[in-house]
Amino acid sequence: MSMDLKNLKDYIIPFDKFPLHWRFDDESYSKLNQIHLDQIQPIAPNAAKFLWEYSSNIAKKLINRQNFECFTEINVEDETIKKWLFHRGLAFQKDIYMVWQPDTAVITQWKIFVKFFHDFHYFPDDILIFDNSLNWGILIHNGKVIFGSNAYD
Repeated sequence: MSMDLKNLKDYIIPFDKFPLHWRFDDESYSKLNQIHLDQIQPIAPNAAKFLWEYSSNIAKKLINRQNFECFTEINVEDETIKKWLFHRGLAFQKDIYMVWQPDTAVITQWKIFVKFFHDFHYFPDDILIFDNSLNWGILIHNGKVIFGSNAYD
């Protein structure tokens, strides 16, 4: 079976095998309840590598402000970051892909990312976020959150 965005859920691994699990399940950092933890689905390193390679063009487009109709950005330290993310107008229940490194990625929902932004992002993380529509992307890089999008119907 060839890997694509449609079958990435076939590559979900146990949460404790996720390299960044401590951000979400360790009381020293943050301890999310099980309902929220179940909505963060880590994927196997080979699937993360697929996402990393698949999304490299999206990251370049966001850095260079290309191939999206509009761009906006905010500093990751801005106290209104969650409100800003909420106002991007993305579907709360839709699956999104989050990629940190070639071997580290998860599938979650936009609402979970917004609600727990400070658990997903620790400086100096670089994170790329997108969904299967490919109509938008977010790159967290060098202390900035860059959002690129195309017009929605």
